[in-house]
Amino acid sequence: MIHIAICDDELHELERAHDFLTRYKQKRPQYEITIHLFSAPLELLSYVEEHGLFDIYLLDVYMAGMLGTDAARELRQLDDKGEIIFLTTSRDHAVDAFEVDAAQYLVKPYTESAIFVALEKVFNRLKVERRHLITLKTSEGTVRLYTRNVIFTETGRNNYQVIHTIQGEKIEVRMTSTELFELLLPANIFVRCGASINVNLKFIRQITKDTIIFDSGEQLAFPYRAYQKLKAAFLSFQMSPEE
Repeated sequence: MIHIAICDDELHELERAHDFLTRYKQKRPQYEITIHLFSAPLELLSYVEEHGLFDIYLLDVYMAGMLGTDAARELRQLDDKGEIIFLTTSRDHAVDAFEVDAAQYLVKPYTESAIFVALEKVFNRLKVERRHLITLKTSEGTVRLYTRNVIFTETGRNNYQVIHTIQGEKIEVRMTSTELFELLLPANIFVRCGASINVNLKFIRQITKDTIIFDSGEQLAFPYRAYQKLKAAFLSFQMSPEE
């Protein structure tokens, strides 16, 4: 089931977007789609806090009380990984859209064809992402985590594995490094580095003979004997085409 939220404070624009999505739903019967309408950002945020997150958001930028880009930032602060499509009359907030990892930025009046193309893009992203969503049990409860957000993992205290994410989190799970690597392996972007470290190749900025420097600025010491294998994997990853 794919849950989509549309938020626009202009009723005719809200209805127009809903009509386009309804026609898209009819053309793509293989997807189970539910559509929820909101006429104000605070209404949407209140609903999300009470009932949970959506898979896709269609957000107008200029709305009374709060910009759609600010609402998107609030969603991201709730750890919302949903796909965002902005609908707006101006390109002035394209940078803001980039900062919240928006999938698309459509300028009104957009066509049915344009929104169908945007939806195809986010549905394809969702299919890829859901193949790489793992569920982990921690001391604080169950965590669902996209493997694309993992920078590296290392063995910590009492043989717990510590997962470092792009959000700056450090999530502890009780399993072996090998068991965790098996969960991460299908994403095809991880390599083992010694017996206790798993590394996401796409976040590596530089490798020396004993240290990995990540895009986040973090530095991680690793066994010298793993250098040649890691270097070869990193160079192969850099030369391979993106999916």
